[in-house]
Amino acid sequence: MIYAVGIGPGDPDMLPHKTVLLLQDADVISGFETVLNLAEKHFNPNAVRISMGYKDQSQKLEQVGELSRAGKTCVVCFMGDVNFSGYEYLERINNDCHESNPVIIPGISSAQIAASRTLTAFETSVFLTFHKRGDISQDKEFLVSALKMGKSAIVIPLPWDFMPAEISRYLIEQGIPSETKVNVFEHLTWPEEKSYSLTLENCKDKFSDVSIMVIGSINN
Repeated sequence: MIYAVGIGPGDPDMLPHKTVLLLQDADVISGFETVLNLAEKHFNPNAVRISMGYKDQSQKLEQVGELSRAGKTCVVCFMGDVNFSGYEYLERINNDCHESNPVIIPGISSAQIAASRTLTAFETSVFLTFHKRGDISQDKEFLVSALKMGKSAIVIPLPWDFMPAEISRYLIEQGIPSETKVNVFEHLTWPEEKSYSLTLENCKDKFSDVSIMVIGSINN
């Protein structure tokens, strides 16, 4: 059995109880090393740990699939929540582990934390991620359209090509008022967390690849 679990935004104490119990009992725990490091305090000390990077993820996921078919309980860890910018990785699990439909256990996303910090309701905003493969031009157009409709936007940038400074400049070029409020968060819930209250016009700094934006409604 393969479980795809969200380990939250970074704070190891923000994992759902069900996820903690699963990690404590798992035979195999896998994922990107930076993600595993965040949740390792909950790991079964006897579990096989399979760390992967972008270059060897297919090979490592094949190992996970083999162990699952041998009867092992396997957990693949996702940053945040599987349903927030995680489906491309989920597709890799389906393809490379040669097992479809892993059991998904949601986690807490940095998008939810950012919404809480800025009192941004999801029903009056849109969530958009640029952190994915392929063309993002339609997503950029959607962001402009949503803001012009009076929505707020919770946005995950694309490292390092479409970061907060580039997003802000693009929005101003598309007619979004330069005084529109922007909050940028880095490493949410981590000990090194930082937050910035800006406008599109003065959002010009370079931020970490672990960053997220909340762009206020232009009607406020």
